[in-house]
Amino acid sequence: MSRVVLSIYDDLGNPHYGGGGAAVVARVARRLADEHDVTVYCGSYRGAVSGRRDGVRYVHLPVGWAGPRGGQILFSLLVPLVALVVRPDVWIESLTPPVSASLLPLVARCPVVGLVQMLCGADMQRRYGLPFEAVERKGLALYRHLVVLNDVDARLVGAASPRARVTVIPNGTDLPATVTDGGEPVLFLGRIDVRQKGLDLLVAAVRDDPAIRLDIAGSGTPAEEARLRELVADLPGVRLLGRVDGEAKEALLRGCSVMVVPSRYETFCLTALEAMAHGRPVVTFDLERLAWIGPGAGLTVPAFDTGALGAAIRRLRDDPALRAELGRGARARALAFDRAAVETRYLALVSDLLPPGRQRLRSAESRARASSESRATACSRSRAALARAARWAAPVRR
Repeated sequence: MSRVVLSIYDDLGNPHYGGGGAAVVARVARRLADEHDVTVYCGSYRGAVSGRRDGVRYVHLPVGWAGPRGGQILFSLLVPLVALVVRPDVWIESLTPPVSASLLPLVARCPVVGLVQMLCGADMQRRYGLPFEAVERKGLALYRHLVVLNDVDARLVGAASPRARVTVIPNGTDLPATVTDGGEPVLFLGRIDVRQKGLDLLVAAVRDDPAIRLDIAGSGTPAEEARLRELVADLPGVRLLGRVDGEAKEALLRGCSVMVVPSRYETFCLTALEAMAHGRPVVTFDLERLAWIGPGAGLTVPAFDTGALGAAIRRLRDDPALRAELGRGARARALAFDRAAVETRYLALVSDLLPPGRQRLRSAESRARASSESRATACSRSRAALARAARWAAPVRR
């Protein structure tokens, strides 16, 4: 069986970094594990336990002692060292901030796929005035295989690494079988990062309208969560729900009226797609990377205009017919992002990168599995035929 490694600092259990990126990698790893031996390397945190989950081996590298921010940097430095010892057939690396690149392609003895869930160099450079963007471009040039979530990033990474094979694979989600009527609250769902996620802009947009009920769900670093608590301290209509998972998360998506994405910077926004799958319209700023949502699935307002953001939220609150129409459009748009189809594209990508011998082995295993399934089907049909013959041959009871 071929061996596939994925690496990402985030993990679903990480209290600070367990968001959409971790969910995407966990789903892809689980699907790849149907046909490969899969290991995921991620960053450690308090309470982290390495082991198998959903058929995937998870290994937490010891970086949690450095804290949420320092741990990210240590993780980026430690992963190439792991690659000196570990020798998989394919390595998928979810690129980790503060620089969306690493030295892994220089040391790994297998094809490395850089999974660009966020190009953060430009944003980090704006924050700190350091040349993160130039370092990011140099790092991306090391990669020969890159996966991005949108066409904008495809152009950027293609310019940074002209020799790379760049594949666009958007995020996917499961679609609920039915859509129910929503409740009153407006919902923000995502990582608590006040600046990047635009939570200060969202609070400013709703501050002058106490009738707006706003639920903010998600977790972040202690400093970011404290900053958010200060922002909403005098707003009784805002609820801070903390981290939500599983059925609690689904209940929030079913129970909201509108999903709001006030981010200053996004690459895709998985939570927007999840809300759309539930038939909820989305309110966003006019960001190029969110253009996939489309005009019929929500309202888009000029970037970072808090007055326009508040007006759009109130418009959907006060116009149930428009809200229902855009909700139907959101659900229809979500159909194009079926999770099973997305994960199949990762399977195809890995298959293409396997060494020739491994590819033949996978083909033989697939044929053997198909042959076994065919034999099982034939046996089942034979048993059914014999049962029908026995019923016809049995004497008729009067």
